Parts: sequence; structure tokens; C-alpha cells
Amino acid sequence: MLSNLENTIRGTRGNLLEQIPAEKVIRPKGFYKSIAIDFLTVASAFYFGYSANNFLQTGGVVALSFGVFPLLLFSSLEVILTKSLLRRVFVLVLETIAILSFFLNEQIFYLAVAGGIFLVFSLWGEILSRSEILNCIEVRFLKSTFPLLNKTMTALAFIVIIFYLPHWDSKNIFISKPAFGGIFTFSTGFIHDFYPEINFNSSVNDLAKQITIYNLTGTHPYEDLPAPAQKTLLNEILSQTQEQLRKFLGSNLSGEETLRDVSYDLVLKSLVNWREQFGGWFIAAWLAVLFLIARSFGAIIIWLSALVSFLVYQLLMALNFIAIRGESTTKETVKFV
Repeated sequence: MLSNLENTIRGTRGNLLEQIPAEKVIRPKGFYKSIAIDFLTVASAFYFGYSANNFLQTGGVVALSFGVFPLLLFSSLEVILTKSLLRRVFVLVLETIAILSFFLNEQIFYLAVAGGIFLVFSLWGEILSRSEILNCIEVRFLKSTFPLLNKTMTALAFIVIIFYLPHWDSKNIFISKPAFGGIFTFSTGFIHDFYPEINFNSSVNDLAKQITIYNLTGTHPYEDLPAPAQKTLLNEILSQTQEQLRKFLGSNLSGEETLRDVSYDLVLKSLVNWREQFGGWFIAAWLAVLFLIARSFGAIIIWLSALVSFLVYQLLMALNFIAIRGESTTKETVKFV
């Protein structure tokens, strides 16, 4: 009798337990989307590290510029979409590791300084942007993300300069020949758009000939001369132009050297002389100049990145990947009574 009662109680208890639904793990909305944004942000930091290392070795200015764009883009999306500051700090640490992974052959001191500067400036910009977001009723994308973009660009400029320092040696004191070549080609590309008749990557003699022809073509005294007289005048002015270039670039030139190589030797010689004359003061000034140049280019990249980020932000809303929701909040204030 007692055993039957015990079996009945056990059966009833089992049925009641079966009726209780199992607790389900419910992911918050956008859980996997936020992970995707975090992954792309870290991947963009990894790509910047590759671009910066490539720039220091080969002088790829364009590649370095394109390496900055994705990191700024995804960082601006992170500050808008990631609500948890702790999670954002964790992502920043991963970004730092991704960037430094391409410079593991450098000394620990340089790695620590570069990583510390990136974390401090990135976190600084993150706090400023979050403060801007909290103080705005509406989502103002550009105004909210600009503090972060500015601080991040400053950090990236410092990183390139810090890892530029260990590459100094007796023959390559201030800037490597590949890096100078990349900057020279990038700069002369703009000038070539205004003077397509002149190839600034040619030899000194060819450059002198192109400049001479450019100056004479279209002038009435030259065009009115017969062909033999034109050739004679061209050769005379060409000799004068070549002589002027040799005096400016160096008297020991054969004329077959490229303008890029001659310009590099001229700049390097001047920098070495200034370093011997002014010592450590010149090195400090040279680093300051490099930083200002990097930030000047960075200002252009910031505006372009902000524009592209805003377009991507609008596209994500159009695709219903993200959405704006209104929230009512109550805040405490302190005032005089």
C-alpha cells in the first residue's frame, strides 16, 4: 500500500517537472551583427599594420592611405553601435595586438610605446565621442564621430613615426630610398596632371629636354623659324637648361640619373649636414615636421573617411541592418535652492 503511494507521488512529480519548459538562452537583438562589426574592426587594424610595415619598407604612400580608411570607418561605426565601453576597450586591445603583430622584430620599448599611445589616444577619442552622443537628443553621426577619428589618426601617425626611428643608420638616416621614392612619385603625380608633357620620373637630360620643348612650343619667335634654325635654338637652350640643372642638383651628374634618385641624394645630403650642425635639436625638429606632414595628410583622410562612414551608416539603415529608436530617459540635476 505504501509502495503504491510512493510510486504515485513520484509519477506525479515527474509529470510536473516535464510540464516546466526548459529555459532558453535568448540572444539580444543584433548579437551576431555586433560580433561581425568587431571582427571587421580588428581586421582593419590588422590591415593597417600591414600597410604601415609595407610603407616603412617600400614607401607605399597610397597603400598606407588606403590602410587607414577601413580602420577609421569601422571605428566610427563602433562608437555609434557599441554601447558597452568595456567591450569597446576589449576590441581596442585586440586592435593594438593586430597592428603590433607586424612589428614583432622591433625592440620591446618601441612596441610598448606604440601600443600605449594607440590605446590612450583611441580611448580618449572614444570617451569624447561617447560624451557627444550622450549629450545629443538626436543621432548626429558626423559630429559624434569626429573626436574619435581625430584622436585615432593622431595615434596612427605616432605609430608610423615610432617604428620609423629604428630604421635609421649611417646610409639611411632620415628616410629610406624606397619611402622617398614612393612619396616623390605620389607628389609628382599631381604635378604631372597640370604638366602632362613633362615626365618627372625620367633622367635629368630627358627632363631638361622636355622642359625646353615645353617652354618653346607655341611661342611665335620659335614657331616662325625654319626647321634647321628651330633645331639649333633648341640645342642651345637645352644645353643651358642642362647646365642649370647640374648646378642646382650637383655638378658631378652625368645626366643619366633619374630625377628621383638625384633628389633623394640632394635631400639626404642636406639633412645629414643639418644633423651634424644642430645635433639632437635637428632630430627633434625633423620628427616634428614628419608628424605635421602626417597629420596634414591625415586631415584629408579624416574628412574622406567621415564622408564614406556616413554613407555606409545610411546604407546600413536602408538595408535594415541597423535602426534608430527613440528612448525616454530621466536625468538627475543639481541646482541652487
